[in-house]
Amino acid sequence: MDIFITILIVLVMIVAALVTWLGLPGTFIMSGLAFIYGLTTGFEVVTIGHVLSMVAISIALEGLEFFLGGLAARLYGASRRSAVFAIVGGVVGALVGVGFLIPIGAFVGLLAGSYLGAYVSEKSSGKTDAEAARAALGTVVGNVSSKAIKSATAIIFGIWLIRTII
Repeated sequence: MDIFITILIVLVMIVAALVTWLGLPGTFIMSGLAFIYGLTTGFEVVTIGHVLSMVAISIALEGLEFFLGGLAARLYGASRRSAVFAIVGGVVGALVGVGFLIPIGAFVGLLAGSYLGAYVSEKSSGKTDAEAARAALGTVVGNVSSKAIKSATAIIFGIWLIRTII
C-alpha cells in the first residue's frame, strides 16, 4: 500500500509543479492532497496543523507572485510607480488572459500585463525605449522566478508528504 500511495503522491506532485506554470495553484493542489490523506487517516500522521501550514504558505506564494514582478522591475531600474503598474498589469493580464487562452492564458496574461504595465509607465515618464524595455523585462524575470519558487514548493510539499507518511 505504501508503494501505491508514494506513486500517487509523486504523480500529483509532478502535475502540481507543472500546472503552476499554467496559472493554476499547484501548491494548493498539494495542500488538498495532504488534507485528503489526513482526513482519510484521522489526521494521525498528517495533522490539521500541517495542512493549515501548507495552505498558509500557498497563500503567501500567491501574493508573492504578483509582488515579485514589481520588485524585480525595481531591481532592473523601474520607478516605484512602474513597479505598481507592473503589479496591476499582471493582475489584470492574468484575469483577462484566463478567458482567452485556456489553459495558459493566466500565465501569458500575467507576463504580458506586467511587461506592458511597467513599459507604458516608464515610457510615460520619459524613459527611452531601451530603458523602458529593461525595466519591463525585470517584471518578466520576477514572474518567472515566482513560478519557479511555486513549482519547487509543490515538489517540496510532495517530498515532505512522502517522508511523513512512510
